[in-house]
Amino acid sequence: MAGQAERRDPHATVKRELLVRYLDAWTAAVTRSHRNATYIESALGGPAADALRVFGEFADRLSGHQLDVVLLGAPAETLAPVLRELGEPPGVAVHSVSEPDSLVVEGPALAHLDVVGESVLDEEATWRLADELARAKAREVLLTVPPATAGKVDEHRARLRSAGLSYVVAVELVDNEDHGQLLMFATSARKHLATFKDELWAVDEFAGVRYRDPGDDEGALVDISLTPQLTPLRRMLLAELARRGSCGVADLQEHTLLRTIYRPAEALRVLQSAASAGAISRKPEKGRLTPRTVVASA
Repeated sequence: MAGQAERRDPHATVKRELLVRYLDAWTAAVTRSHRNATYIESALGGPAADALRVFGEFADRLSGHQLDVVLLGAPAETLAPVLRELGEPPGVAVHSVSEPDSLVVEGPALAHLDVVGESVLDEEATWRLADELARAKAREVLLTVPPATAGKVDEHRARLRSAGLSYVVAVELVDNEDHGQLLMFATSARKHLATFKDELWAVDEFAGVRYRDPGDDEGALVDISLTPQLTPLRRMLLAELARRGSCGVADLQEHTLLRTIYRPAEALRVLQSAASAGAISRKPEKGRLTPRTVVASA
């Protein structure tokens, strides 16, 4: 039945795989650098069990560590069968918090807050919790909220950044029936944003979902791929360059990291192609395009 439910909802399939992929990287990082960490789950059903299974794969590294799984509004006992399945790994504990406003977390934390599916939180409560969690070091949030206009997405970004999460990516997940959900990941670690973007493009390309960049005025849908289609990025970078007049390639790579669903290396490829086609000018005029190269609207 669970497999059938996932096939009926491609959004859930993609969100699950992305969560598992990123949790694998996050758990490796926190077990190297910290003795305690917390994973927070607002969605009811499978995501917490998926997270717990990821943590179980790190059982050999958890000696001397404490990794807490906090369920918002769901009893901790719901994960007892999964803990037994994993051999009840030491250092992993499951807790329940009935009132999110009473949640107290120390140390690094990753919160998965999904208000589109079945969740104990409405959107207002989700943003309030995200704001509160973000105000300490080493905090990250993975949010799923209803689709929004580009202006509203900018407001979401600003809210997360003002709370202390400087690195944000927003992507709309769109299924074959044009139903969308807005996924946002926010962190204070630049490296973790880069890792998340790598995982974003590594999920199953046949899952029945395409991506839409909220910053693309044409709203183009892009297939999930390890080598994504770059036309929307070219359009966005040329528009940004027209706005600036001229700037370094490094500046546009930074814009790509912070304001699009793409990665800095892809910006370099787009700009090299645009320069070769005469769509932009560059200094120096010849040689390999590098972050130090200055480009300008043609």
